[in-house]
Amino acid sequence: MAVIPTLTLYDFEANKGHLSDTERETWIKTVVSQLVTFLSAGGEVLFGTDIGYTDHFDTLLEFELMSRAEMDYRAILASLTTVPAQRFGFAKRNGRIETGMDADLTVLDEDPAKEVTAFSRVRATIRNGVFIFSKH
Repeated sequence: MAVIPTLTLYDFEANKGHLSDTERETWIKTVVSQLVTFLSAGGEVLFGTDIGYTDHFDTLLEFELMSRAEMDYRAILASLTTVPAQRFGFAKRNGRIETGMDADLTVLDEDPAKEVTAFSRVRATIRNGVFIFSKH
């Protein structure tokens, strides 16, 4: 079983509903706890957002909340790469850096092993070997 938790949605809805900071944090603690339980039962996590429903484009909070759910940078990286590639049947060509794989890469400004929110600070994106985004 897999889930795309989109934890930031709870912060968005709490703010939209004018919940107090205490109420919002209680709500977020509950969903983070549910993700911990899901992971401990062997569930797979795929990264996703609710962009389109929300106008919140920054993924920093999502990575922070995933970390609070006991996902280290390796688990978060897998939710962005190998887990969805496997889940959607693209693991033979996507999800890893390896000879013969599609040249789809994201280059970060910082090391997510030191701070998981570094996943939200993208320097460049390469799709099929072509830069499609670059800060510089």
